[in-house]
Amino acid sequence: MAKPYYQAPFDFKRFFEKKELKKLSLQDSISQFISVIITTYFEEYTFDEQFGSEIWETDFDLLVNTNVLKERIKKSLTKQIKTYEKRLSNVDLNIELMESLSSKTNKVRLKKYLYITIKGTIVKTDEPFSFNGDYYLAPLSYK
Repeated sequence: MAKPYYQAPFDFKRFFEKKELKKLSLQDSISQFISVIITTYFEEYTFDEQFGSEIWETDFDLLVNTNVLKERIKKSLTKQIKTYEKRLSNVDLNIELMESLSSKTNKVRLKKYLYITIKGTIVKTDEPFSFNGDYYLAPLSYK
């Protein structure tokens, strides 16, 4: 029998009420874990201080050359995914640094965000894997 993959954050209320917990597909579980890698800063996870993302180290360093910033983040994320997400092989990562206008209030702000695309192969099934995510910079948040 295959192991179930559960949605994060874990729903302890449902667990203690002995109700069915939300399960994920293998593909969704991998995507969820990649998002955790991306949104975790180094030293946040006390059991492994190397777990996390370079994005946090560059979060407010937006004056650096765009190509240097993209390459630094790409190199770090590729390494982290190969190290921590063992369910993937043939990892290919692409990062685009984009800009968008935000006008939630009377002020118009130009915000930079990363569009991250990850392709690979699921080791267990030999199926293709694809992940796309948008992450605003300074401060880091989801798009």
